[in-house]
Amino acid sequence: MRYLYLLILFLYSTGFGLTLDDAIRLALNNHPYLKEQYHYLKASEFDYKYSWGNFSPKISFNFSYTKSRDGSGGDSFSRNRSIKFSWTLYNSGTNILGLLKSKESLLSKQKSYSEDLLDIIYDVKKAYYEAVAKNQIYKIRQIQLKAAQKDLELAQKKLELGLVTKADYLQAKVRLEDIRYSLISAEFEYKKALAELNSLIGYPLDIQLDLDYSILKRFEIYDVPDFKFIRKLAFKKRPVFKQYYHDIKRAKYSTKEELLSFTPTVSVSYSLNKDHFSSSETDYYNVFNFSLNWTIFEGLKRYHAYLSAKENELAAKEKLRELKRTITLKLYRYYMDLKSAYRNIDVARTLLEEADHNYKQAIGEYKAGKGDIISLLTAESSLASAHEKFVNSLLDIALTKATLEREIGVVDLSKEEQSQ
Repeated sequence: MRYLYLLILFLYSTGFGLTLDDAIRLALNNHPYLKEQYHYLKASEFDYKYSWGNFSPKISFNFSYTKSRDGSGGDSFSRNRSIKFSWTLYNSGTNILGLLKSKESLLSKQKSYSEDLLDIIYDVKKAYYEAVAKNQIYKIRQIQLKAAQKDLELAQKKLELGLVTKADYLQAKVRLEDIRYSLISAEFEYKKALAELNSLIGYPLDIQLDLDYSILKRFEIYDVPDFKFIRKLAFKKRPVFKQYYHDIKRAKYSTKEELLSFTPTVSVSYSLNKDHFSSSETDYYNVFNFSLNWTIFEGLKRYHAYLSAKENELAAKEKLRELKRTITLKLYRYYMDLKSAYRNIDVARTLLEEADHNYKQAIGEYKAGKGDIISLLTAESSLASAHEKFVNSLLDIALTKATLEREIGVVDLSKEEQSQ
């Protein structure tokens, strides 16, 4: 029971400094990739605002000065100044459709940014759970080392009393060194897992964090929603679906843009001019212009461009259908993985209890002189393996659930289930 007691103590201890929510918040604030994507998103916002400028009239000022000399050496010059107001009233639908396309691009990128946030949240969850699990395994191996040391001391005492052969003592010593080797590996695996988490939240890689070591406890209780609920929630919450809807609308606007390229362009302009020539008087005049440009025929160029845009629109719709198919399949796989993981935890728990009982029996028999050292060391090794299997089973549930939540597009599936 000593092993079980210590394992429960580790898993259920509540003294921690950095919670999972804290880690997620730090990563969302500090992660360079998110900052990069945020600036791209802001650039799209300004692109959209830029599109509004195509509807504004233009006012321009022009000035020119020209000096010339003829063959007899006489100089002449001219100056021209003008202020021009011009306004494109209609340009084959390019401005209005360009604005609508820019808006859909912005909305699509906003949803893409939401997907990036979900990616980072998943990465932090994965790193956090793995760091906690590696820490638990490291502590379990520390306990194993102490148990192996006691086995060695017991074997040494029995050897001194002539109750066992030297082979028993050497077997216990080999087991001790083997655990010492495993302990070193566990220590560095834990440090690497912690460095992964530190990197995500923007901390120095080698800083020691006090984590919520009880967090794996929540995954002992069976919590798998119905698959229909999972699928419905994903189709409602996952930002990428909305992103693809905006991409389809953008493709539709591109098709309309190509269709409207068959219509004319209409514009007006008005200018105030002042021309001065050295050989004549200053001339003032105003110019009003109304223009209608209509390309009647230029081969089948625009027709093919329209067909190309139409095909792109159809492709965007099929892309959404394919996305729904692949995400549905992934959801089902993760759903089955989660159910499987919960079954495994029951087996791992039973295995741990049986291994603990076997170890107590083996050490009792060895002390009484009824058992051999091989049986004792095998029982101790089995108990150690069962401990790690139990922790890894909890980690498997945690990671599978985090993956399922990422695929659905939510942070906490349990809370979503309760809110329905």
